[in-house]
Amino acid sequence: MAPRPSPQTERVVNLFEHLAGVGSQGLSLAEVSRRLSVHKASCHSMLAELLRAGWLLRDPVAKTYHLGPAMVRLGREAAGRYPALVLARPAMAELSAATGAHCIAFAVSDDYSTVVDQIRSRHGGGDPMPIGTQFPHRPPYGASILAWAGPDAREQWLSALPEDVRDRYRRALAAAKRRGYAVGLHILPDLRLRELALIVRSAEVRSTRLSQLAQALTDELIHTEEWFPTSLATDRSYEVSHIDSPILDSGSRIALMLSLVPSTEPLTGAAVTRLGTQLSAATRRLGAALAAESPVSHVAGPQ
Repeated sequence: MAPRPSPQTERVVNLFEHLAGVGSQGLSLAEVSRRLSVHKASCHSMLAELLRAGWLLRDPVAKTYHLGPAMVRLGREAAGRYPALVLARPAMAELSAATGAHCIAFAVSDDYSTVVDQIRSRHGGGDPMPIGTQFPHRPPYGASILAWAGPDAREQWLSALPEDVRDRYRRALAAAKRRGYAVGLHILPDLRLRELALIVRSAEVRSTRLSQLAQALTDELIHTEEWFPTSLATDRSYEVSHIDSPILDSGSRIALMLSLVPSTEPLTGAAVTRLGTQLSAATRRLGAALAAESPVSHVAGPQ
């Protein structure tokens, strides 16, 4: 059963998102009320509590609300869990500006990836991904991650694929690791997606039917060679979904996965290669910087 929504919590989350978006400008009570679609009296009560907690500050002259000092401590604690993100964010902004693509950072665990930051571009494609969005590493999803995983994890992931496509995916994973970036393409079966949309809108749908269709779509993706290609022809056009490259720590584990989401306009293989090369060059630099910042134990060896 899905958890029941909490309107009060949603208001607080939306408030912080709006305040982060306006920067030093802040928001007045009237602006908060309008943006949250909540009566001023309710907003005033919420803001007063957040002021007491130090999560907000109120400018006594402009009468505007701003993120407060308590948020600095919380941000510092959160950043401590993702040390690579502190290094990566300026590079993400540079990549987005240079390529015109969204740049998204994913934290990676054994079983799923989580969006932890993103730089949006007006030229990038796709829809915004909320921070905290998670993607399971379930074939064919997670292929970009598994390209840099250990051999045991990679073989376990491959074993969940139909036997007739395992060798192709094995070659594609090896090719991605060799060139330093992975490419995902928009090769979704449009007719099947329209069918899924119609089913979701139906008031009489059964969850088993949705589950069956979702599985059918996944099976089609698995057997669509171009979805996770081994190579790209220089002069051919592709509809690119994302280009991924990892920031590796000193133990060659993924500290953070960076992803470029370019325009929805088709790109030539040569253009995709340029974007991938820019991204992988940035992640290699960040990996080297991360390794340089990591404490190293120097143990004297035999003389």
